[in-house]
Order: sequence, then structure tokens, then C-alpha cells
Amino acid sequence: MNKTLTLTASLTGALLIGCTTQPIRTFHPIKTANLNQFIQSGEYQQKVDDLYVVLDASSSMKEAYRRDVQANNDFPGDSAATKFAVAKEVLHRVNNSIAELSLNAGIRSFGFGPCIGLGLSTLNYEFGSYSAAQWTDSLGQQECVSGGSAMSGAIEDAQADLQKATGKIALLLVSDGRDPITSPVPAMQALKAQYGDRLCVYSVWVGNAEDQPGQALLQQLSDIAGCGFAAPAKNIYSQNDFDGFAKNVFLAPAQSEPEEPEKPEEPVDGDDDQDGVLNSRDKCPGTPKGATVNEFGCWVIKGVNFDFDKSDIKPEYYPILDEVVTIIQRNPGLGIEVQGHTDNSGSEAYNQKLSERRANAIKDYLHNKLDSDHQLSAIGYGLTQPTDTNDTDEGRANNRRVELNPIK
Repeated sequence: MNKTLTLTASLTGALLIGCTTQPIRTFHPIKTANLNQFIQSGEYQQKVDDLYVVLDASSSMKEAYRRDVQANNDFPGDSAATKFAVAKEVLHRVNNSIAELSLNAGIRSFGFGPCIGLGLSTLNYEFGSYSAAQWTDSLGQQECVSGGSAMSGAIEDAQADLQKATGKIALLLVSDGRDPITSPVPAMQALKAQYGDRLCVYSVWVGNAEDQPGQALLQQLSDIAGCGFAAPAKNIYSQNDFDGFAKNVFLAPAQSEPEEPEKPEEPVDGDDDQDGVLNSRDKCPGTPKGATVNEFGCWVIKGVNFDFDKSDIKPEYYPILDEVVTIIQRNPGLGIEVQGHTDNSGSEAYNQKLSERRANAIKDYLHNKLDSDHQLSAIGYGLTQPTDTNDTDEGRANNRRVELNPIK
């Protein structure tokens, strides 16, 4: 279903459900640490230049937040305290912690309906110079939750919002992760591709026991960024836990001026794995014998690509795979994990199966030429790990591949 049709269907549901107004709830107050005091002490330095919040205002956030009765350090609330109220409380605490920091900030929420708007997401706090007072006003004005979870739309809109970002970006996603209309994974992959190492993704899961799949989704989005982490709301309730959370997001230990090192004795260099790269430059010691390595001593295996919607091996790749067989045979006990991948044409479920067929096709080819001393396994990653753009024919062709990972 394309974006327009998805939006139309979701809006229809939203109008039938209607909007729910969420008044601000009062929780047990805590005095969050002023992060600037750690910077002024010289113990820490600020590592974030731009803060961008994606807030879940979809209809599932109107449900009551049920605290963990097994623990006393969870948001207490009452029978009317909703997940949305807890989400706003988290953002109020963030605001108190960073009130004296100099950075850019923005808030975008997702959810739609008569009381919110008919777009997939809403820019509640336009990205720009951070003001604690404006942040408070923005949160106070957000009282309605409605509609389906258009998380992917909000992340897509972030690409344009963050064009004014000046440096390191912390994207803070606060949600129950429940029932997204479309998978937000491709949108997060695209955002990471656009901003690269500048982007870290942190998430706070505000959910109940039945929302566990949403917690896994938020963890996956943080993992895609390769920087950041995911935390459930109950784990950052106490003052100490929340202060630790805020410091991990915004601060890094200060780097002291290094002392002038004594000039070391000239090391005796060698090439222990005999791959032609000296130990001092070898980032992959223990390379299999006979493997082709790059300048850093790491095994480079040529890729094998597939035609669109196909899992059969083209004959032109037989010599490449036969070379892999030869290398494996020269290294007793070496195993291979065969990893299958696809482009993004078609559904997630279909591509998962297609990637598994591709991985198994390569595994079977190698298995037929190897003895039982070598362990082979196959795994499919579907469309989740593209190495190139899916916007061009060439890029999609590069993503229809199988990779080989040596395992000792």
C-alpha cells in the first residue's frame, strides 16, 4: 500500500476513534541534575550539538501506563495516568537537565486526527536554537493523542528538519513502539545514511507488558544508528537513574591534555599470520591461509549478486565460489556463515524468505564441494541491511547479494 492510501485508510480509522485529550499528570517530583555543572567542573564535556525528539502521540498512548508492581522505582501515576503522560514527564525532565546547555533542538510528534491535524506528523517545536521556556510551552500545548502510529512518517520528515543541524545529533524517540502503520526501519536506515556518524539514536520505551514487540522495535532503531541505546521508562524513574541516562546522552568524560610520551623503542615488527601485512598495521590477525587481504590484513571476499526476484546462482560466479572452497579447504576447522540479502522491492516478509533462499543456494553449492570438517550455516537478512541505495537500478542490484563471514 502506498503512502497516500495508507494515510487515507488510517485517517478514516482515526476519525472513527476520535481524539483523546491528555491532561498533564503530576508525578512524584525529582530534582534532576543540571548537566552544565558537570561541564563547568571540568569532569565532562558536551557531546551533543543538536537534539531532535520524536514523540508518539498515536491513539495507543492514551492507554493507562501500568507501573511495575514488583518494583518501587517506576512512574507511579494513578488509574488515569497514561503512557502519553509518562512520555511528557520524561521530556520535562530532559528539559530541566539541559536547561543551561547551548544547543539546537526540535520536537516532532506522530499521530493524526481532528484535534492534532491530518498530516502523518506534526512539528511542535521548530528545529532551531534551544530555549527551555519554549520547550515547556511546546509540551504544554500537546494534549491530544489520536490515530495510527505513523512513526516512519515522522522519521522521514526528520531528514528535512535536521538540515539545519550543526554537528553531533541526538535523536530521542519516546514511544510504546506499538503497531506502526509501516515499518520505520527503512526510514531510519535512510536517516542514518544521510547523517552518518553525526547521528545517534536514543529511545525511551513507554509501554506495558503487551507492548513488548514495540520495545524490540525501538531497540532495533537504536541499533541501526550504531550509536545510542534504548531504555524502558521504568529504568529511568529514580533521580540517580535519570541523571545517569541524561549524562550518557548529552555528555562524555572530558579529555585531559595528554602528557608528552617518552619515545618508545623501535618495535620489532613481523607478520605472524603471513598474509603480507605487518603486525603493526594488521587489523585482522589470524587471517586464513591463502585468503586475499586488503591493506589492513582483512579477508576480502568478492560478492555474489542475484537477478531480480531470483535465488539461482549465475554460472559466472562459480569461479569465485570455487576460490572460496579452495581457501576453506586449506584451513581445517574454518566455518562459513552465508548471509543473504535483498533490495527493498516487495514486502518485508517476502524479501526475508527470498534472502534465505539465496543464502541456502550458496551454502548448498559450498557444501557439495567441501568435506564434513567444515561447518556451514545460512541466514537471511531480507531488506534490512542494504549496502547501497535502493533508489537506482544499480544500487538495488548491489543489494541483491550474498556475503560470506568466516567463523573459526
